[in-house]
Amino acid sequence: MIHSLNSCDIFCDVLDNALLHLYITVAETERFTPKAKRNEILVRYLKPMIKDKRYQQGKKEIKSLISLGRVASCDLESKLVELHELSQRYDQYASEAKRLFDLLTRIESELGIPTKFLNVLGDSQTFPNTIYMLQEHVENGFIVSGEQVAPVSLFLESDKVTTLVDFINGTGLFKAEIQQHNEDAKQGHIVLHPAGKR
Repeated sequence: MIHSLNSCDIFCDVLDNALLHLYITVAETERFTPKAKRNEILVRYLKPMIKDKRYQQGKKEIKSLISLGRVASCDLESKLVELHELSQRYDQYASEAKRLFDLLTRIESELGIPTKFLNVLGDSQTFPNTIYMLQEHVENGFIVSGEQVAPVSLFLESDKVTTLVDFINGTGLFKAEIQQHNEDAKQGHIVLHPAGKR
């Protein structure tokens, strides 16, 4: 499940502020601060956030961090740094890949064709007038910088295959082409390329 951008922003703020608090606190002492003490500082900082209304959407994640910080073998600081780096990569990916989400949202609202993700094509029951996408194609279609590096496939069983291609090209978000089209079976494989390329 994808969190809303709002909850992602809140969680990123929690990570940033917790790390800043730790580094400022550690800088105030001249002695070495061991991992256990660092965990304790972070847990003490995070604990009040559970009841703070501003962090309500990230409450579950904050509780998980506190639980980790109480495990003696855990290095909570390293975990926060790792999560911070992941969130930055996600932000870059999401900002560019958002075009795909925008496109799929427009298709559903304007053409009435919903989208579903599959792990493997043919792995589960499919329905007509629904776009199917392979999760792997989407994940491998964009690199960390957000640039689309591989075509993304849409699979559709409908008499609207050519209508969908025209609609996608009309949005300017992607260039769409029909890879395969069986008009009798009303099945189409549409490939999305970055806008301006083909």
